[in-house]
Amino acid sequence: MARTQAENYEEVRQEILRKSATLFARKGFPNSSIADIAAANGTSRGLLYHYFDSKEALLREMLNDHLDMMYAEVRAAASGPADVASRFRDAIHTMVRINARSQDLQVVLLHDLQNLKASDQKVIVRKQNAILACISALIEAYDGGRRTDGRTLKAYTMMFMGMVNYTYLWYDPDGPVGPQEYADMVVQTCLASLKQR
Repeated sequence: MARTQAENYEEVRQEILRKSATLFARKGFPNSSIADIAAANGTSRGLLYHYFDSKEALLREMLNDHLDMMYAEVRAAASGPADVASRFRDAIHTMVRINARSQDLQVVLLHDLQNLKASDQKVIVRKQNAILACISALIEAYDGGRRTDGRTLKAYTMMFMGMVNYTYLWYDPDGPVGPQEYADMVVQTCLASLKQR
């Protein structure tokens, strides 16, 4: 007989993912035991296994969920009806907003991916690359080949994404520069650099 799921199964699952991301960001995935994860969630190890088969499954689902959500939101922003500069702005604003509210997940993504088996890493990297492809396409469309080409497009994309993805190292979204203002600064810097001759 199949085990039934509680009505709040998905809500509890999301809460476990959120609290575990905080634990992994602070302590590191390899240094976090199942007992640590249970304690961080105020639950038993047995209950954790009702939601995740293993610590690695928890990490895999955490990163997959995060990137699926980010890709859907970035893709929607990047493919809207507005002009390319506005779509670039919307995509960057989306990423900054997501990273500002998900700093722990960003730390885990950038530091703990290698703790997954190779096949799971490939899935995650494919999802990251899909997000980068959205941004690259916007950069290429905005630039029109003035500065970007097959040789430089990836460099521009990764340089601009560094301004967005590594904010967890220094940026406080509750500090003097809020996420919207910071996103505007990134957009202005990126677009201005492409306009220069």
